[in-house]
Amino acid sequence: MAKPGKPPVAAPLALPSAAPISPLPEVEPADYEAVRPGLFRRELLQTKQEHRAARNDASRDLKKRLSAEERQDIYHFIASNAEDEALLEERLQNHFVPQHSPGQLLGTRALLVSPLFQVRSKSQPRSEHLELTIGGTPTGSPIQYRGPELRQSDARVFLALLHMLRDLWAGTRASFEARELCTVLFGRYDGDSRRQLREHIYRLQRGLLVFERFSVQLVQTFLYPARGPWTVALDESIVQLFRVSPEVWLDIENRLALPDGLASWLYGYIESQTKLIPMELPKLIALCGSQASPKAFAEAMREALALLSARRVIDTGWSVNQDKVRWRKPRN
Repeated sequence: MAKPGKPPVAAPLALPSAAPISPLPEVEPADYEAVRPGLFRRELLQTKQEHRAARNDASRDLKKRLSAEERQDIYHFIASNAEDEALLEERLQNHFVPQHSPGQLLGTRALLVSPLFQVRSKSQPRSEHLELTIGGTPTGSPIQYRGPELRQSDARVFLALLHMLRDLWAGTRASFEARELCTVLFGRYDGDSRRQLREHIYRLQRGLLVFERFSVQLVQTFLYPARGPWTVALDESIVQLFRVSPEVWLDIENRLALPDGLASWLYGYIESQTKLIPMELPKLIALCGSQASPKAFAEAMREALALLSARRVIDTGWSVNQDKVRWRKPRN
């Protein structure tokens, strides 16, 4: 018979190794945070599984010939484990970004189907401060962005950081090798790529998402010493973004292969839609934040759709004419 009481809670696990299919580097919790219990998603999932197994074992014991007192003890045991399991689930929901695989990047409609990460030419100077409405919550209140102008190259870095820290308690400071991340994101590692990465993360750190009753930094902590690993942390409240804006999953290989610009923005837009309908180009211009002329945008659209079609993101039967794009998702 199962003995009343709680199952032993697993000790903090060793640092989890990233699945080999993820091209992005592993991270390690910085300093004292490495010993904090419940830091990794896998720890909570394992403990939750242990509570569930204990409940199942106890439920089977109820089928035996037992005294009323023994049955009462088992009922208390099952209830206690159910409460602990519910608490663990609450922590998973409130303190971790939604789970996604090593082969995926994760965003939301507010991040990807808006002019937050704009489509602009590198020759155009960036605005030091913007205020944009990038979406709305289920209650109808707006989601606003305040901070420096962000572009698709910043989105590449932000999605990568979100992926790298996805299995850590949000707000945890984690260290990574700048060399490894630069190589994946920029295809090289040198002084210029290191400077680019630093500037991207610095801009994200100054970006603020403003909700009705709270605000969230895109990146909260950023340490970039001249030597040794860099350290970064997401705002713990970034989890709330996924409560108010639908999740969008992207194939990590496709996103990293696409050039930053209209093609990468369209990829996020397409993956956020269940079905593609004809769209007027002026509406897409407004959504992506482009300042291109209608003629230049139409030409850029053709080039981007050719890239997306080659990667099977859309079907080959697309067209751009009369200020409208006609497209559809690939047939299975």
